[in-house]
Parts: sequence; structure tokens; C-alpha cells
Amino acid sequence: MTLNRWLRNKARFAVDQMFCSSSADVQRVGNVHSGWVIQQGLDPLVIYCAGVGQGISFELELAKTSRRPILVFDPSPQGLATMAEIDAGNIEFFPVGLATTTGAVEFSLTRQDGEVSRSISDNGFGKVSFDCWDLATVMRRNGDAVIDLLKMDIEGFEYEIIDQFLEQGIPVRQLCVEFHSWLAPGRTFGRTWKTIAKLYRAGYRIIYKHRGDHTFVLKESRFRELVKNRTKEQVRWGDAWSKALIQR
Repeated sequence: MTLNRWLRNKARFAVDQMFCSSSADVQRVGNVHSGWVIQQGLDPLVIYCAGVGQGISFELELAKTSRRPILVFDPSPQGLATMAEIDAGNIEFFPVGLATTTGAVEFSLTRQDGEVSRSISDNGFGKVSFDCWDLATVMRRNGDAVIDLLKMDIEGFEYEIIDQFLEQGIPVRQLCVEFHSWLAPGRTFGRTWKTIAKLYRAGYRIIYKHRGDHTFVLKESRFRELVKNRTKEQVRWGDAWSKALIQR
């Protein structure tokens, strides 16, 4: 390892530690490869996880205690292969992507870690389309009023989805996200910090950071405010959504 690389790694570690909570409630769920650090004790009921990759130790661990099936989304061949090899009890898998629109969405094929991966449409060496849903569609289909825990490892689509759920006022209590600034077309590393700033202004606080992996928790007062505001849309969402709000 060169001196410059060693210094960069030390600097990254120092920055990451600035954002990591020392609370005993902040713990890793799952293994070091596919697990995530979250705040325990919030008793998540509605859990959406987008992006499977080569493992779902996070989802499998959460499923052991979750009162409802965990919804998992991934349209990629790698995701389908991973799910085919897993005994996914208390997990409901959907072979669709998460995006800001519902319908066919174009992805790029890119070389990553020696394999062909799928990312937000950019200058890859090929294109492919997958069916996708937006968060509002997923929530309507499942009668969910809020999202207690949202995990996204979706190769560049995370920026637009965060912008959308903030704009729509969707109550997302805890967010685990890997930012892929190098995959967002026409964007720079500054896009990540701008998105973090938006989340901060909306009431989110970082409790964990490691490289591109971030975990945010929404202030409880703001979460309850968003839940209250959503009651105004009960008529549009229908009886199932009204019941979900009442149960909160």
C-alpha cells in the first residue's frame, strides 16, 4: 500500500467515525458482506428492501423477528439467482426494480467486480429494460401508510427516489442507502452531499457511515408529523390505507 493510499484510507475512516453513533442501540444486522447497521428498538413493521446482489443476510435476520413479511425488490439476473438459492421465510420477493416511475425502465450494463452489473442508465456497453415500481405504487399495492425501514442498494437510482419521497412527504422512518455517485449520469461526488443536506433539512440524522453506506433515522417528531399529514389523503388511497394509518 502506498503512502497516499494509506493516508486516504485514514482520512476516510476519520470522516466515517464522525457520523457513527456510539449508542448501544446502533448495531449491525446481518454479516459484513450484506448486512447493514441500523438503530434497534424502533420495532419496524413495514420494511422495504431494494437490491439483492449476492446476499441478503440483512433481510434474513430481520425476517426472524418481523411481524410482517419483508418486501424485497430486484429484477436483475443476479438478484433472481440469489433468491432462488435462499429459503426466504417471512420474505416476499418481487422481481421488479425500485424507481421513480412505474413501468419499464432502461438500465445500463457495466463492468463491476469482474461481473456484468445493472445500473442507472448511462454510458455502459449495453442497455436492458426491467419493470419497476415507485414507492407510492408499492405502498398502495400493500396498503401501507408509512415505511418504517427502507433499504436501497440500487446502483444510482437512489438519488431520484430520495428526492421523490421527500417531495411527496412519504413517512420513511429509517433509511439505509448506498450512494453510487460514480453511476449517476452527469453527476459528481457533490450530488451525495447535496442529497445528505436535503435529508438533514427534512429531519434525518446520520447514525452510521462507511464509505458509500449510510444509515439515517428521521426525528420522531417529524415522523409523527408526516404520518398525521398523510391522513388528509385517505380518500385517494382507499380503505386499506385508512386502516393502516389508524393502526399506527
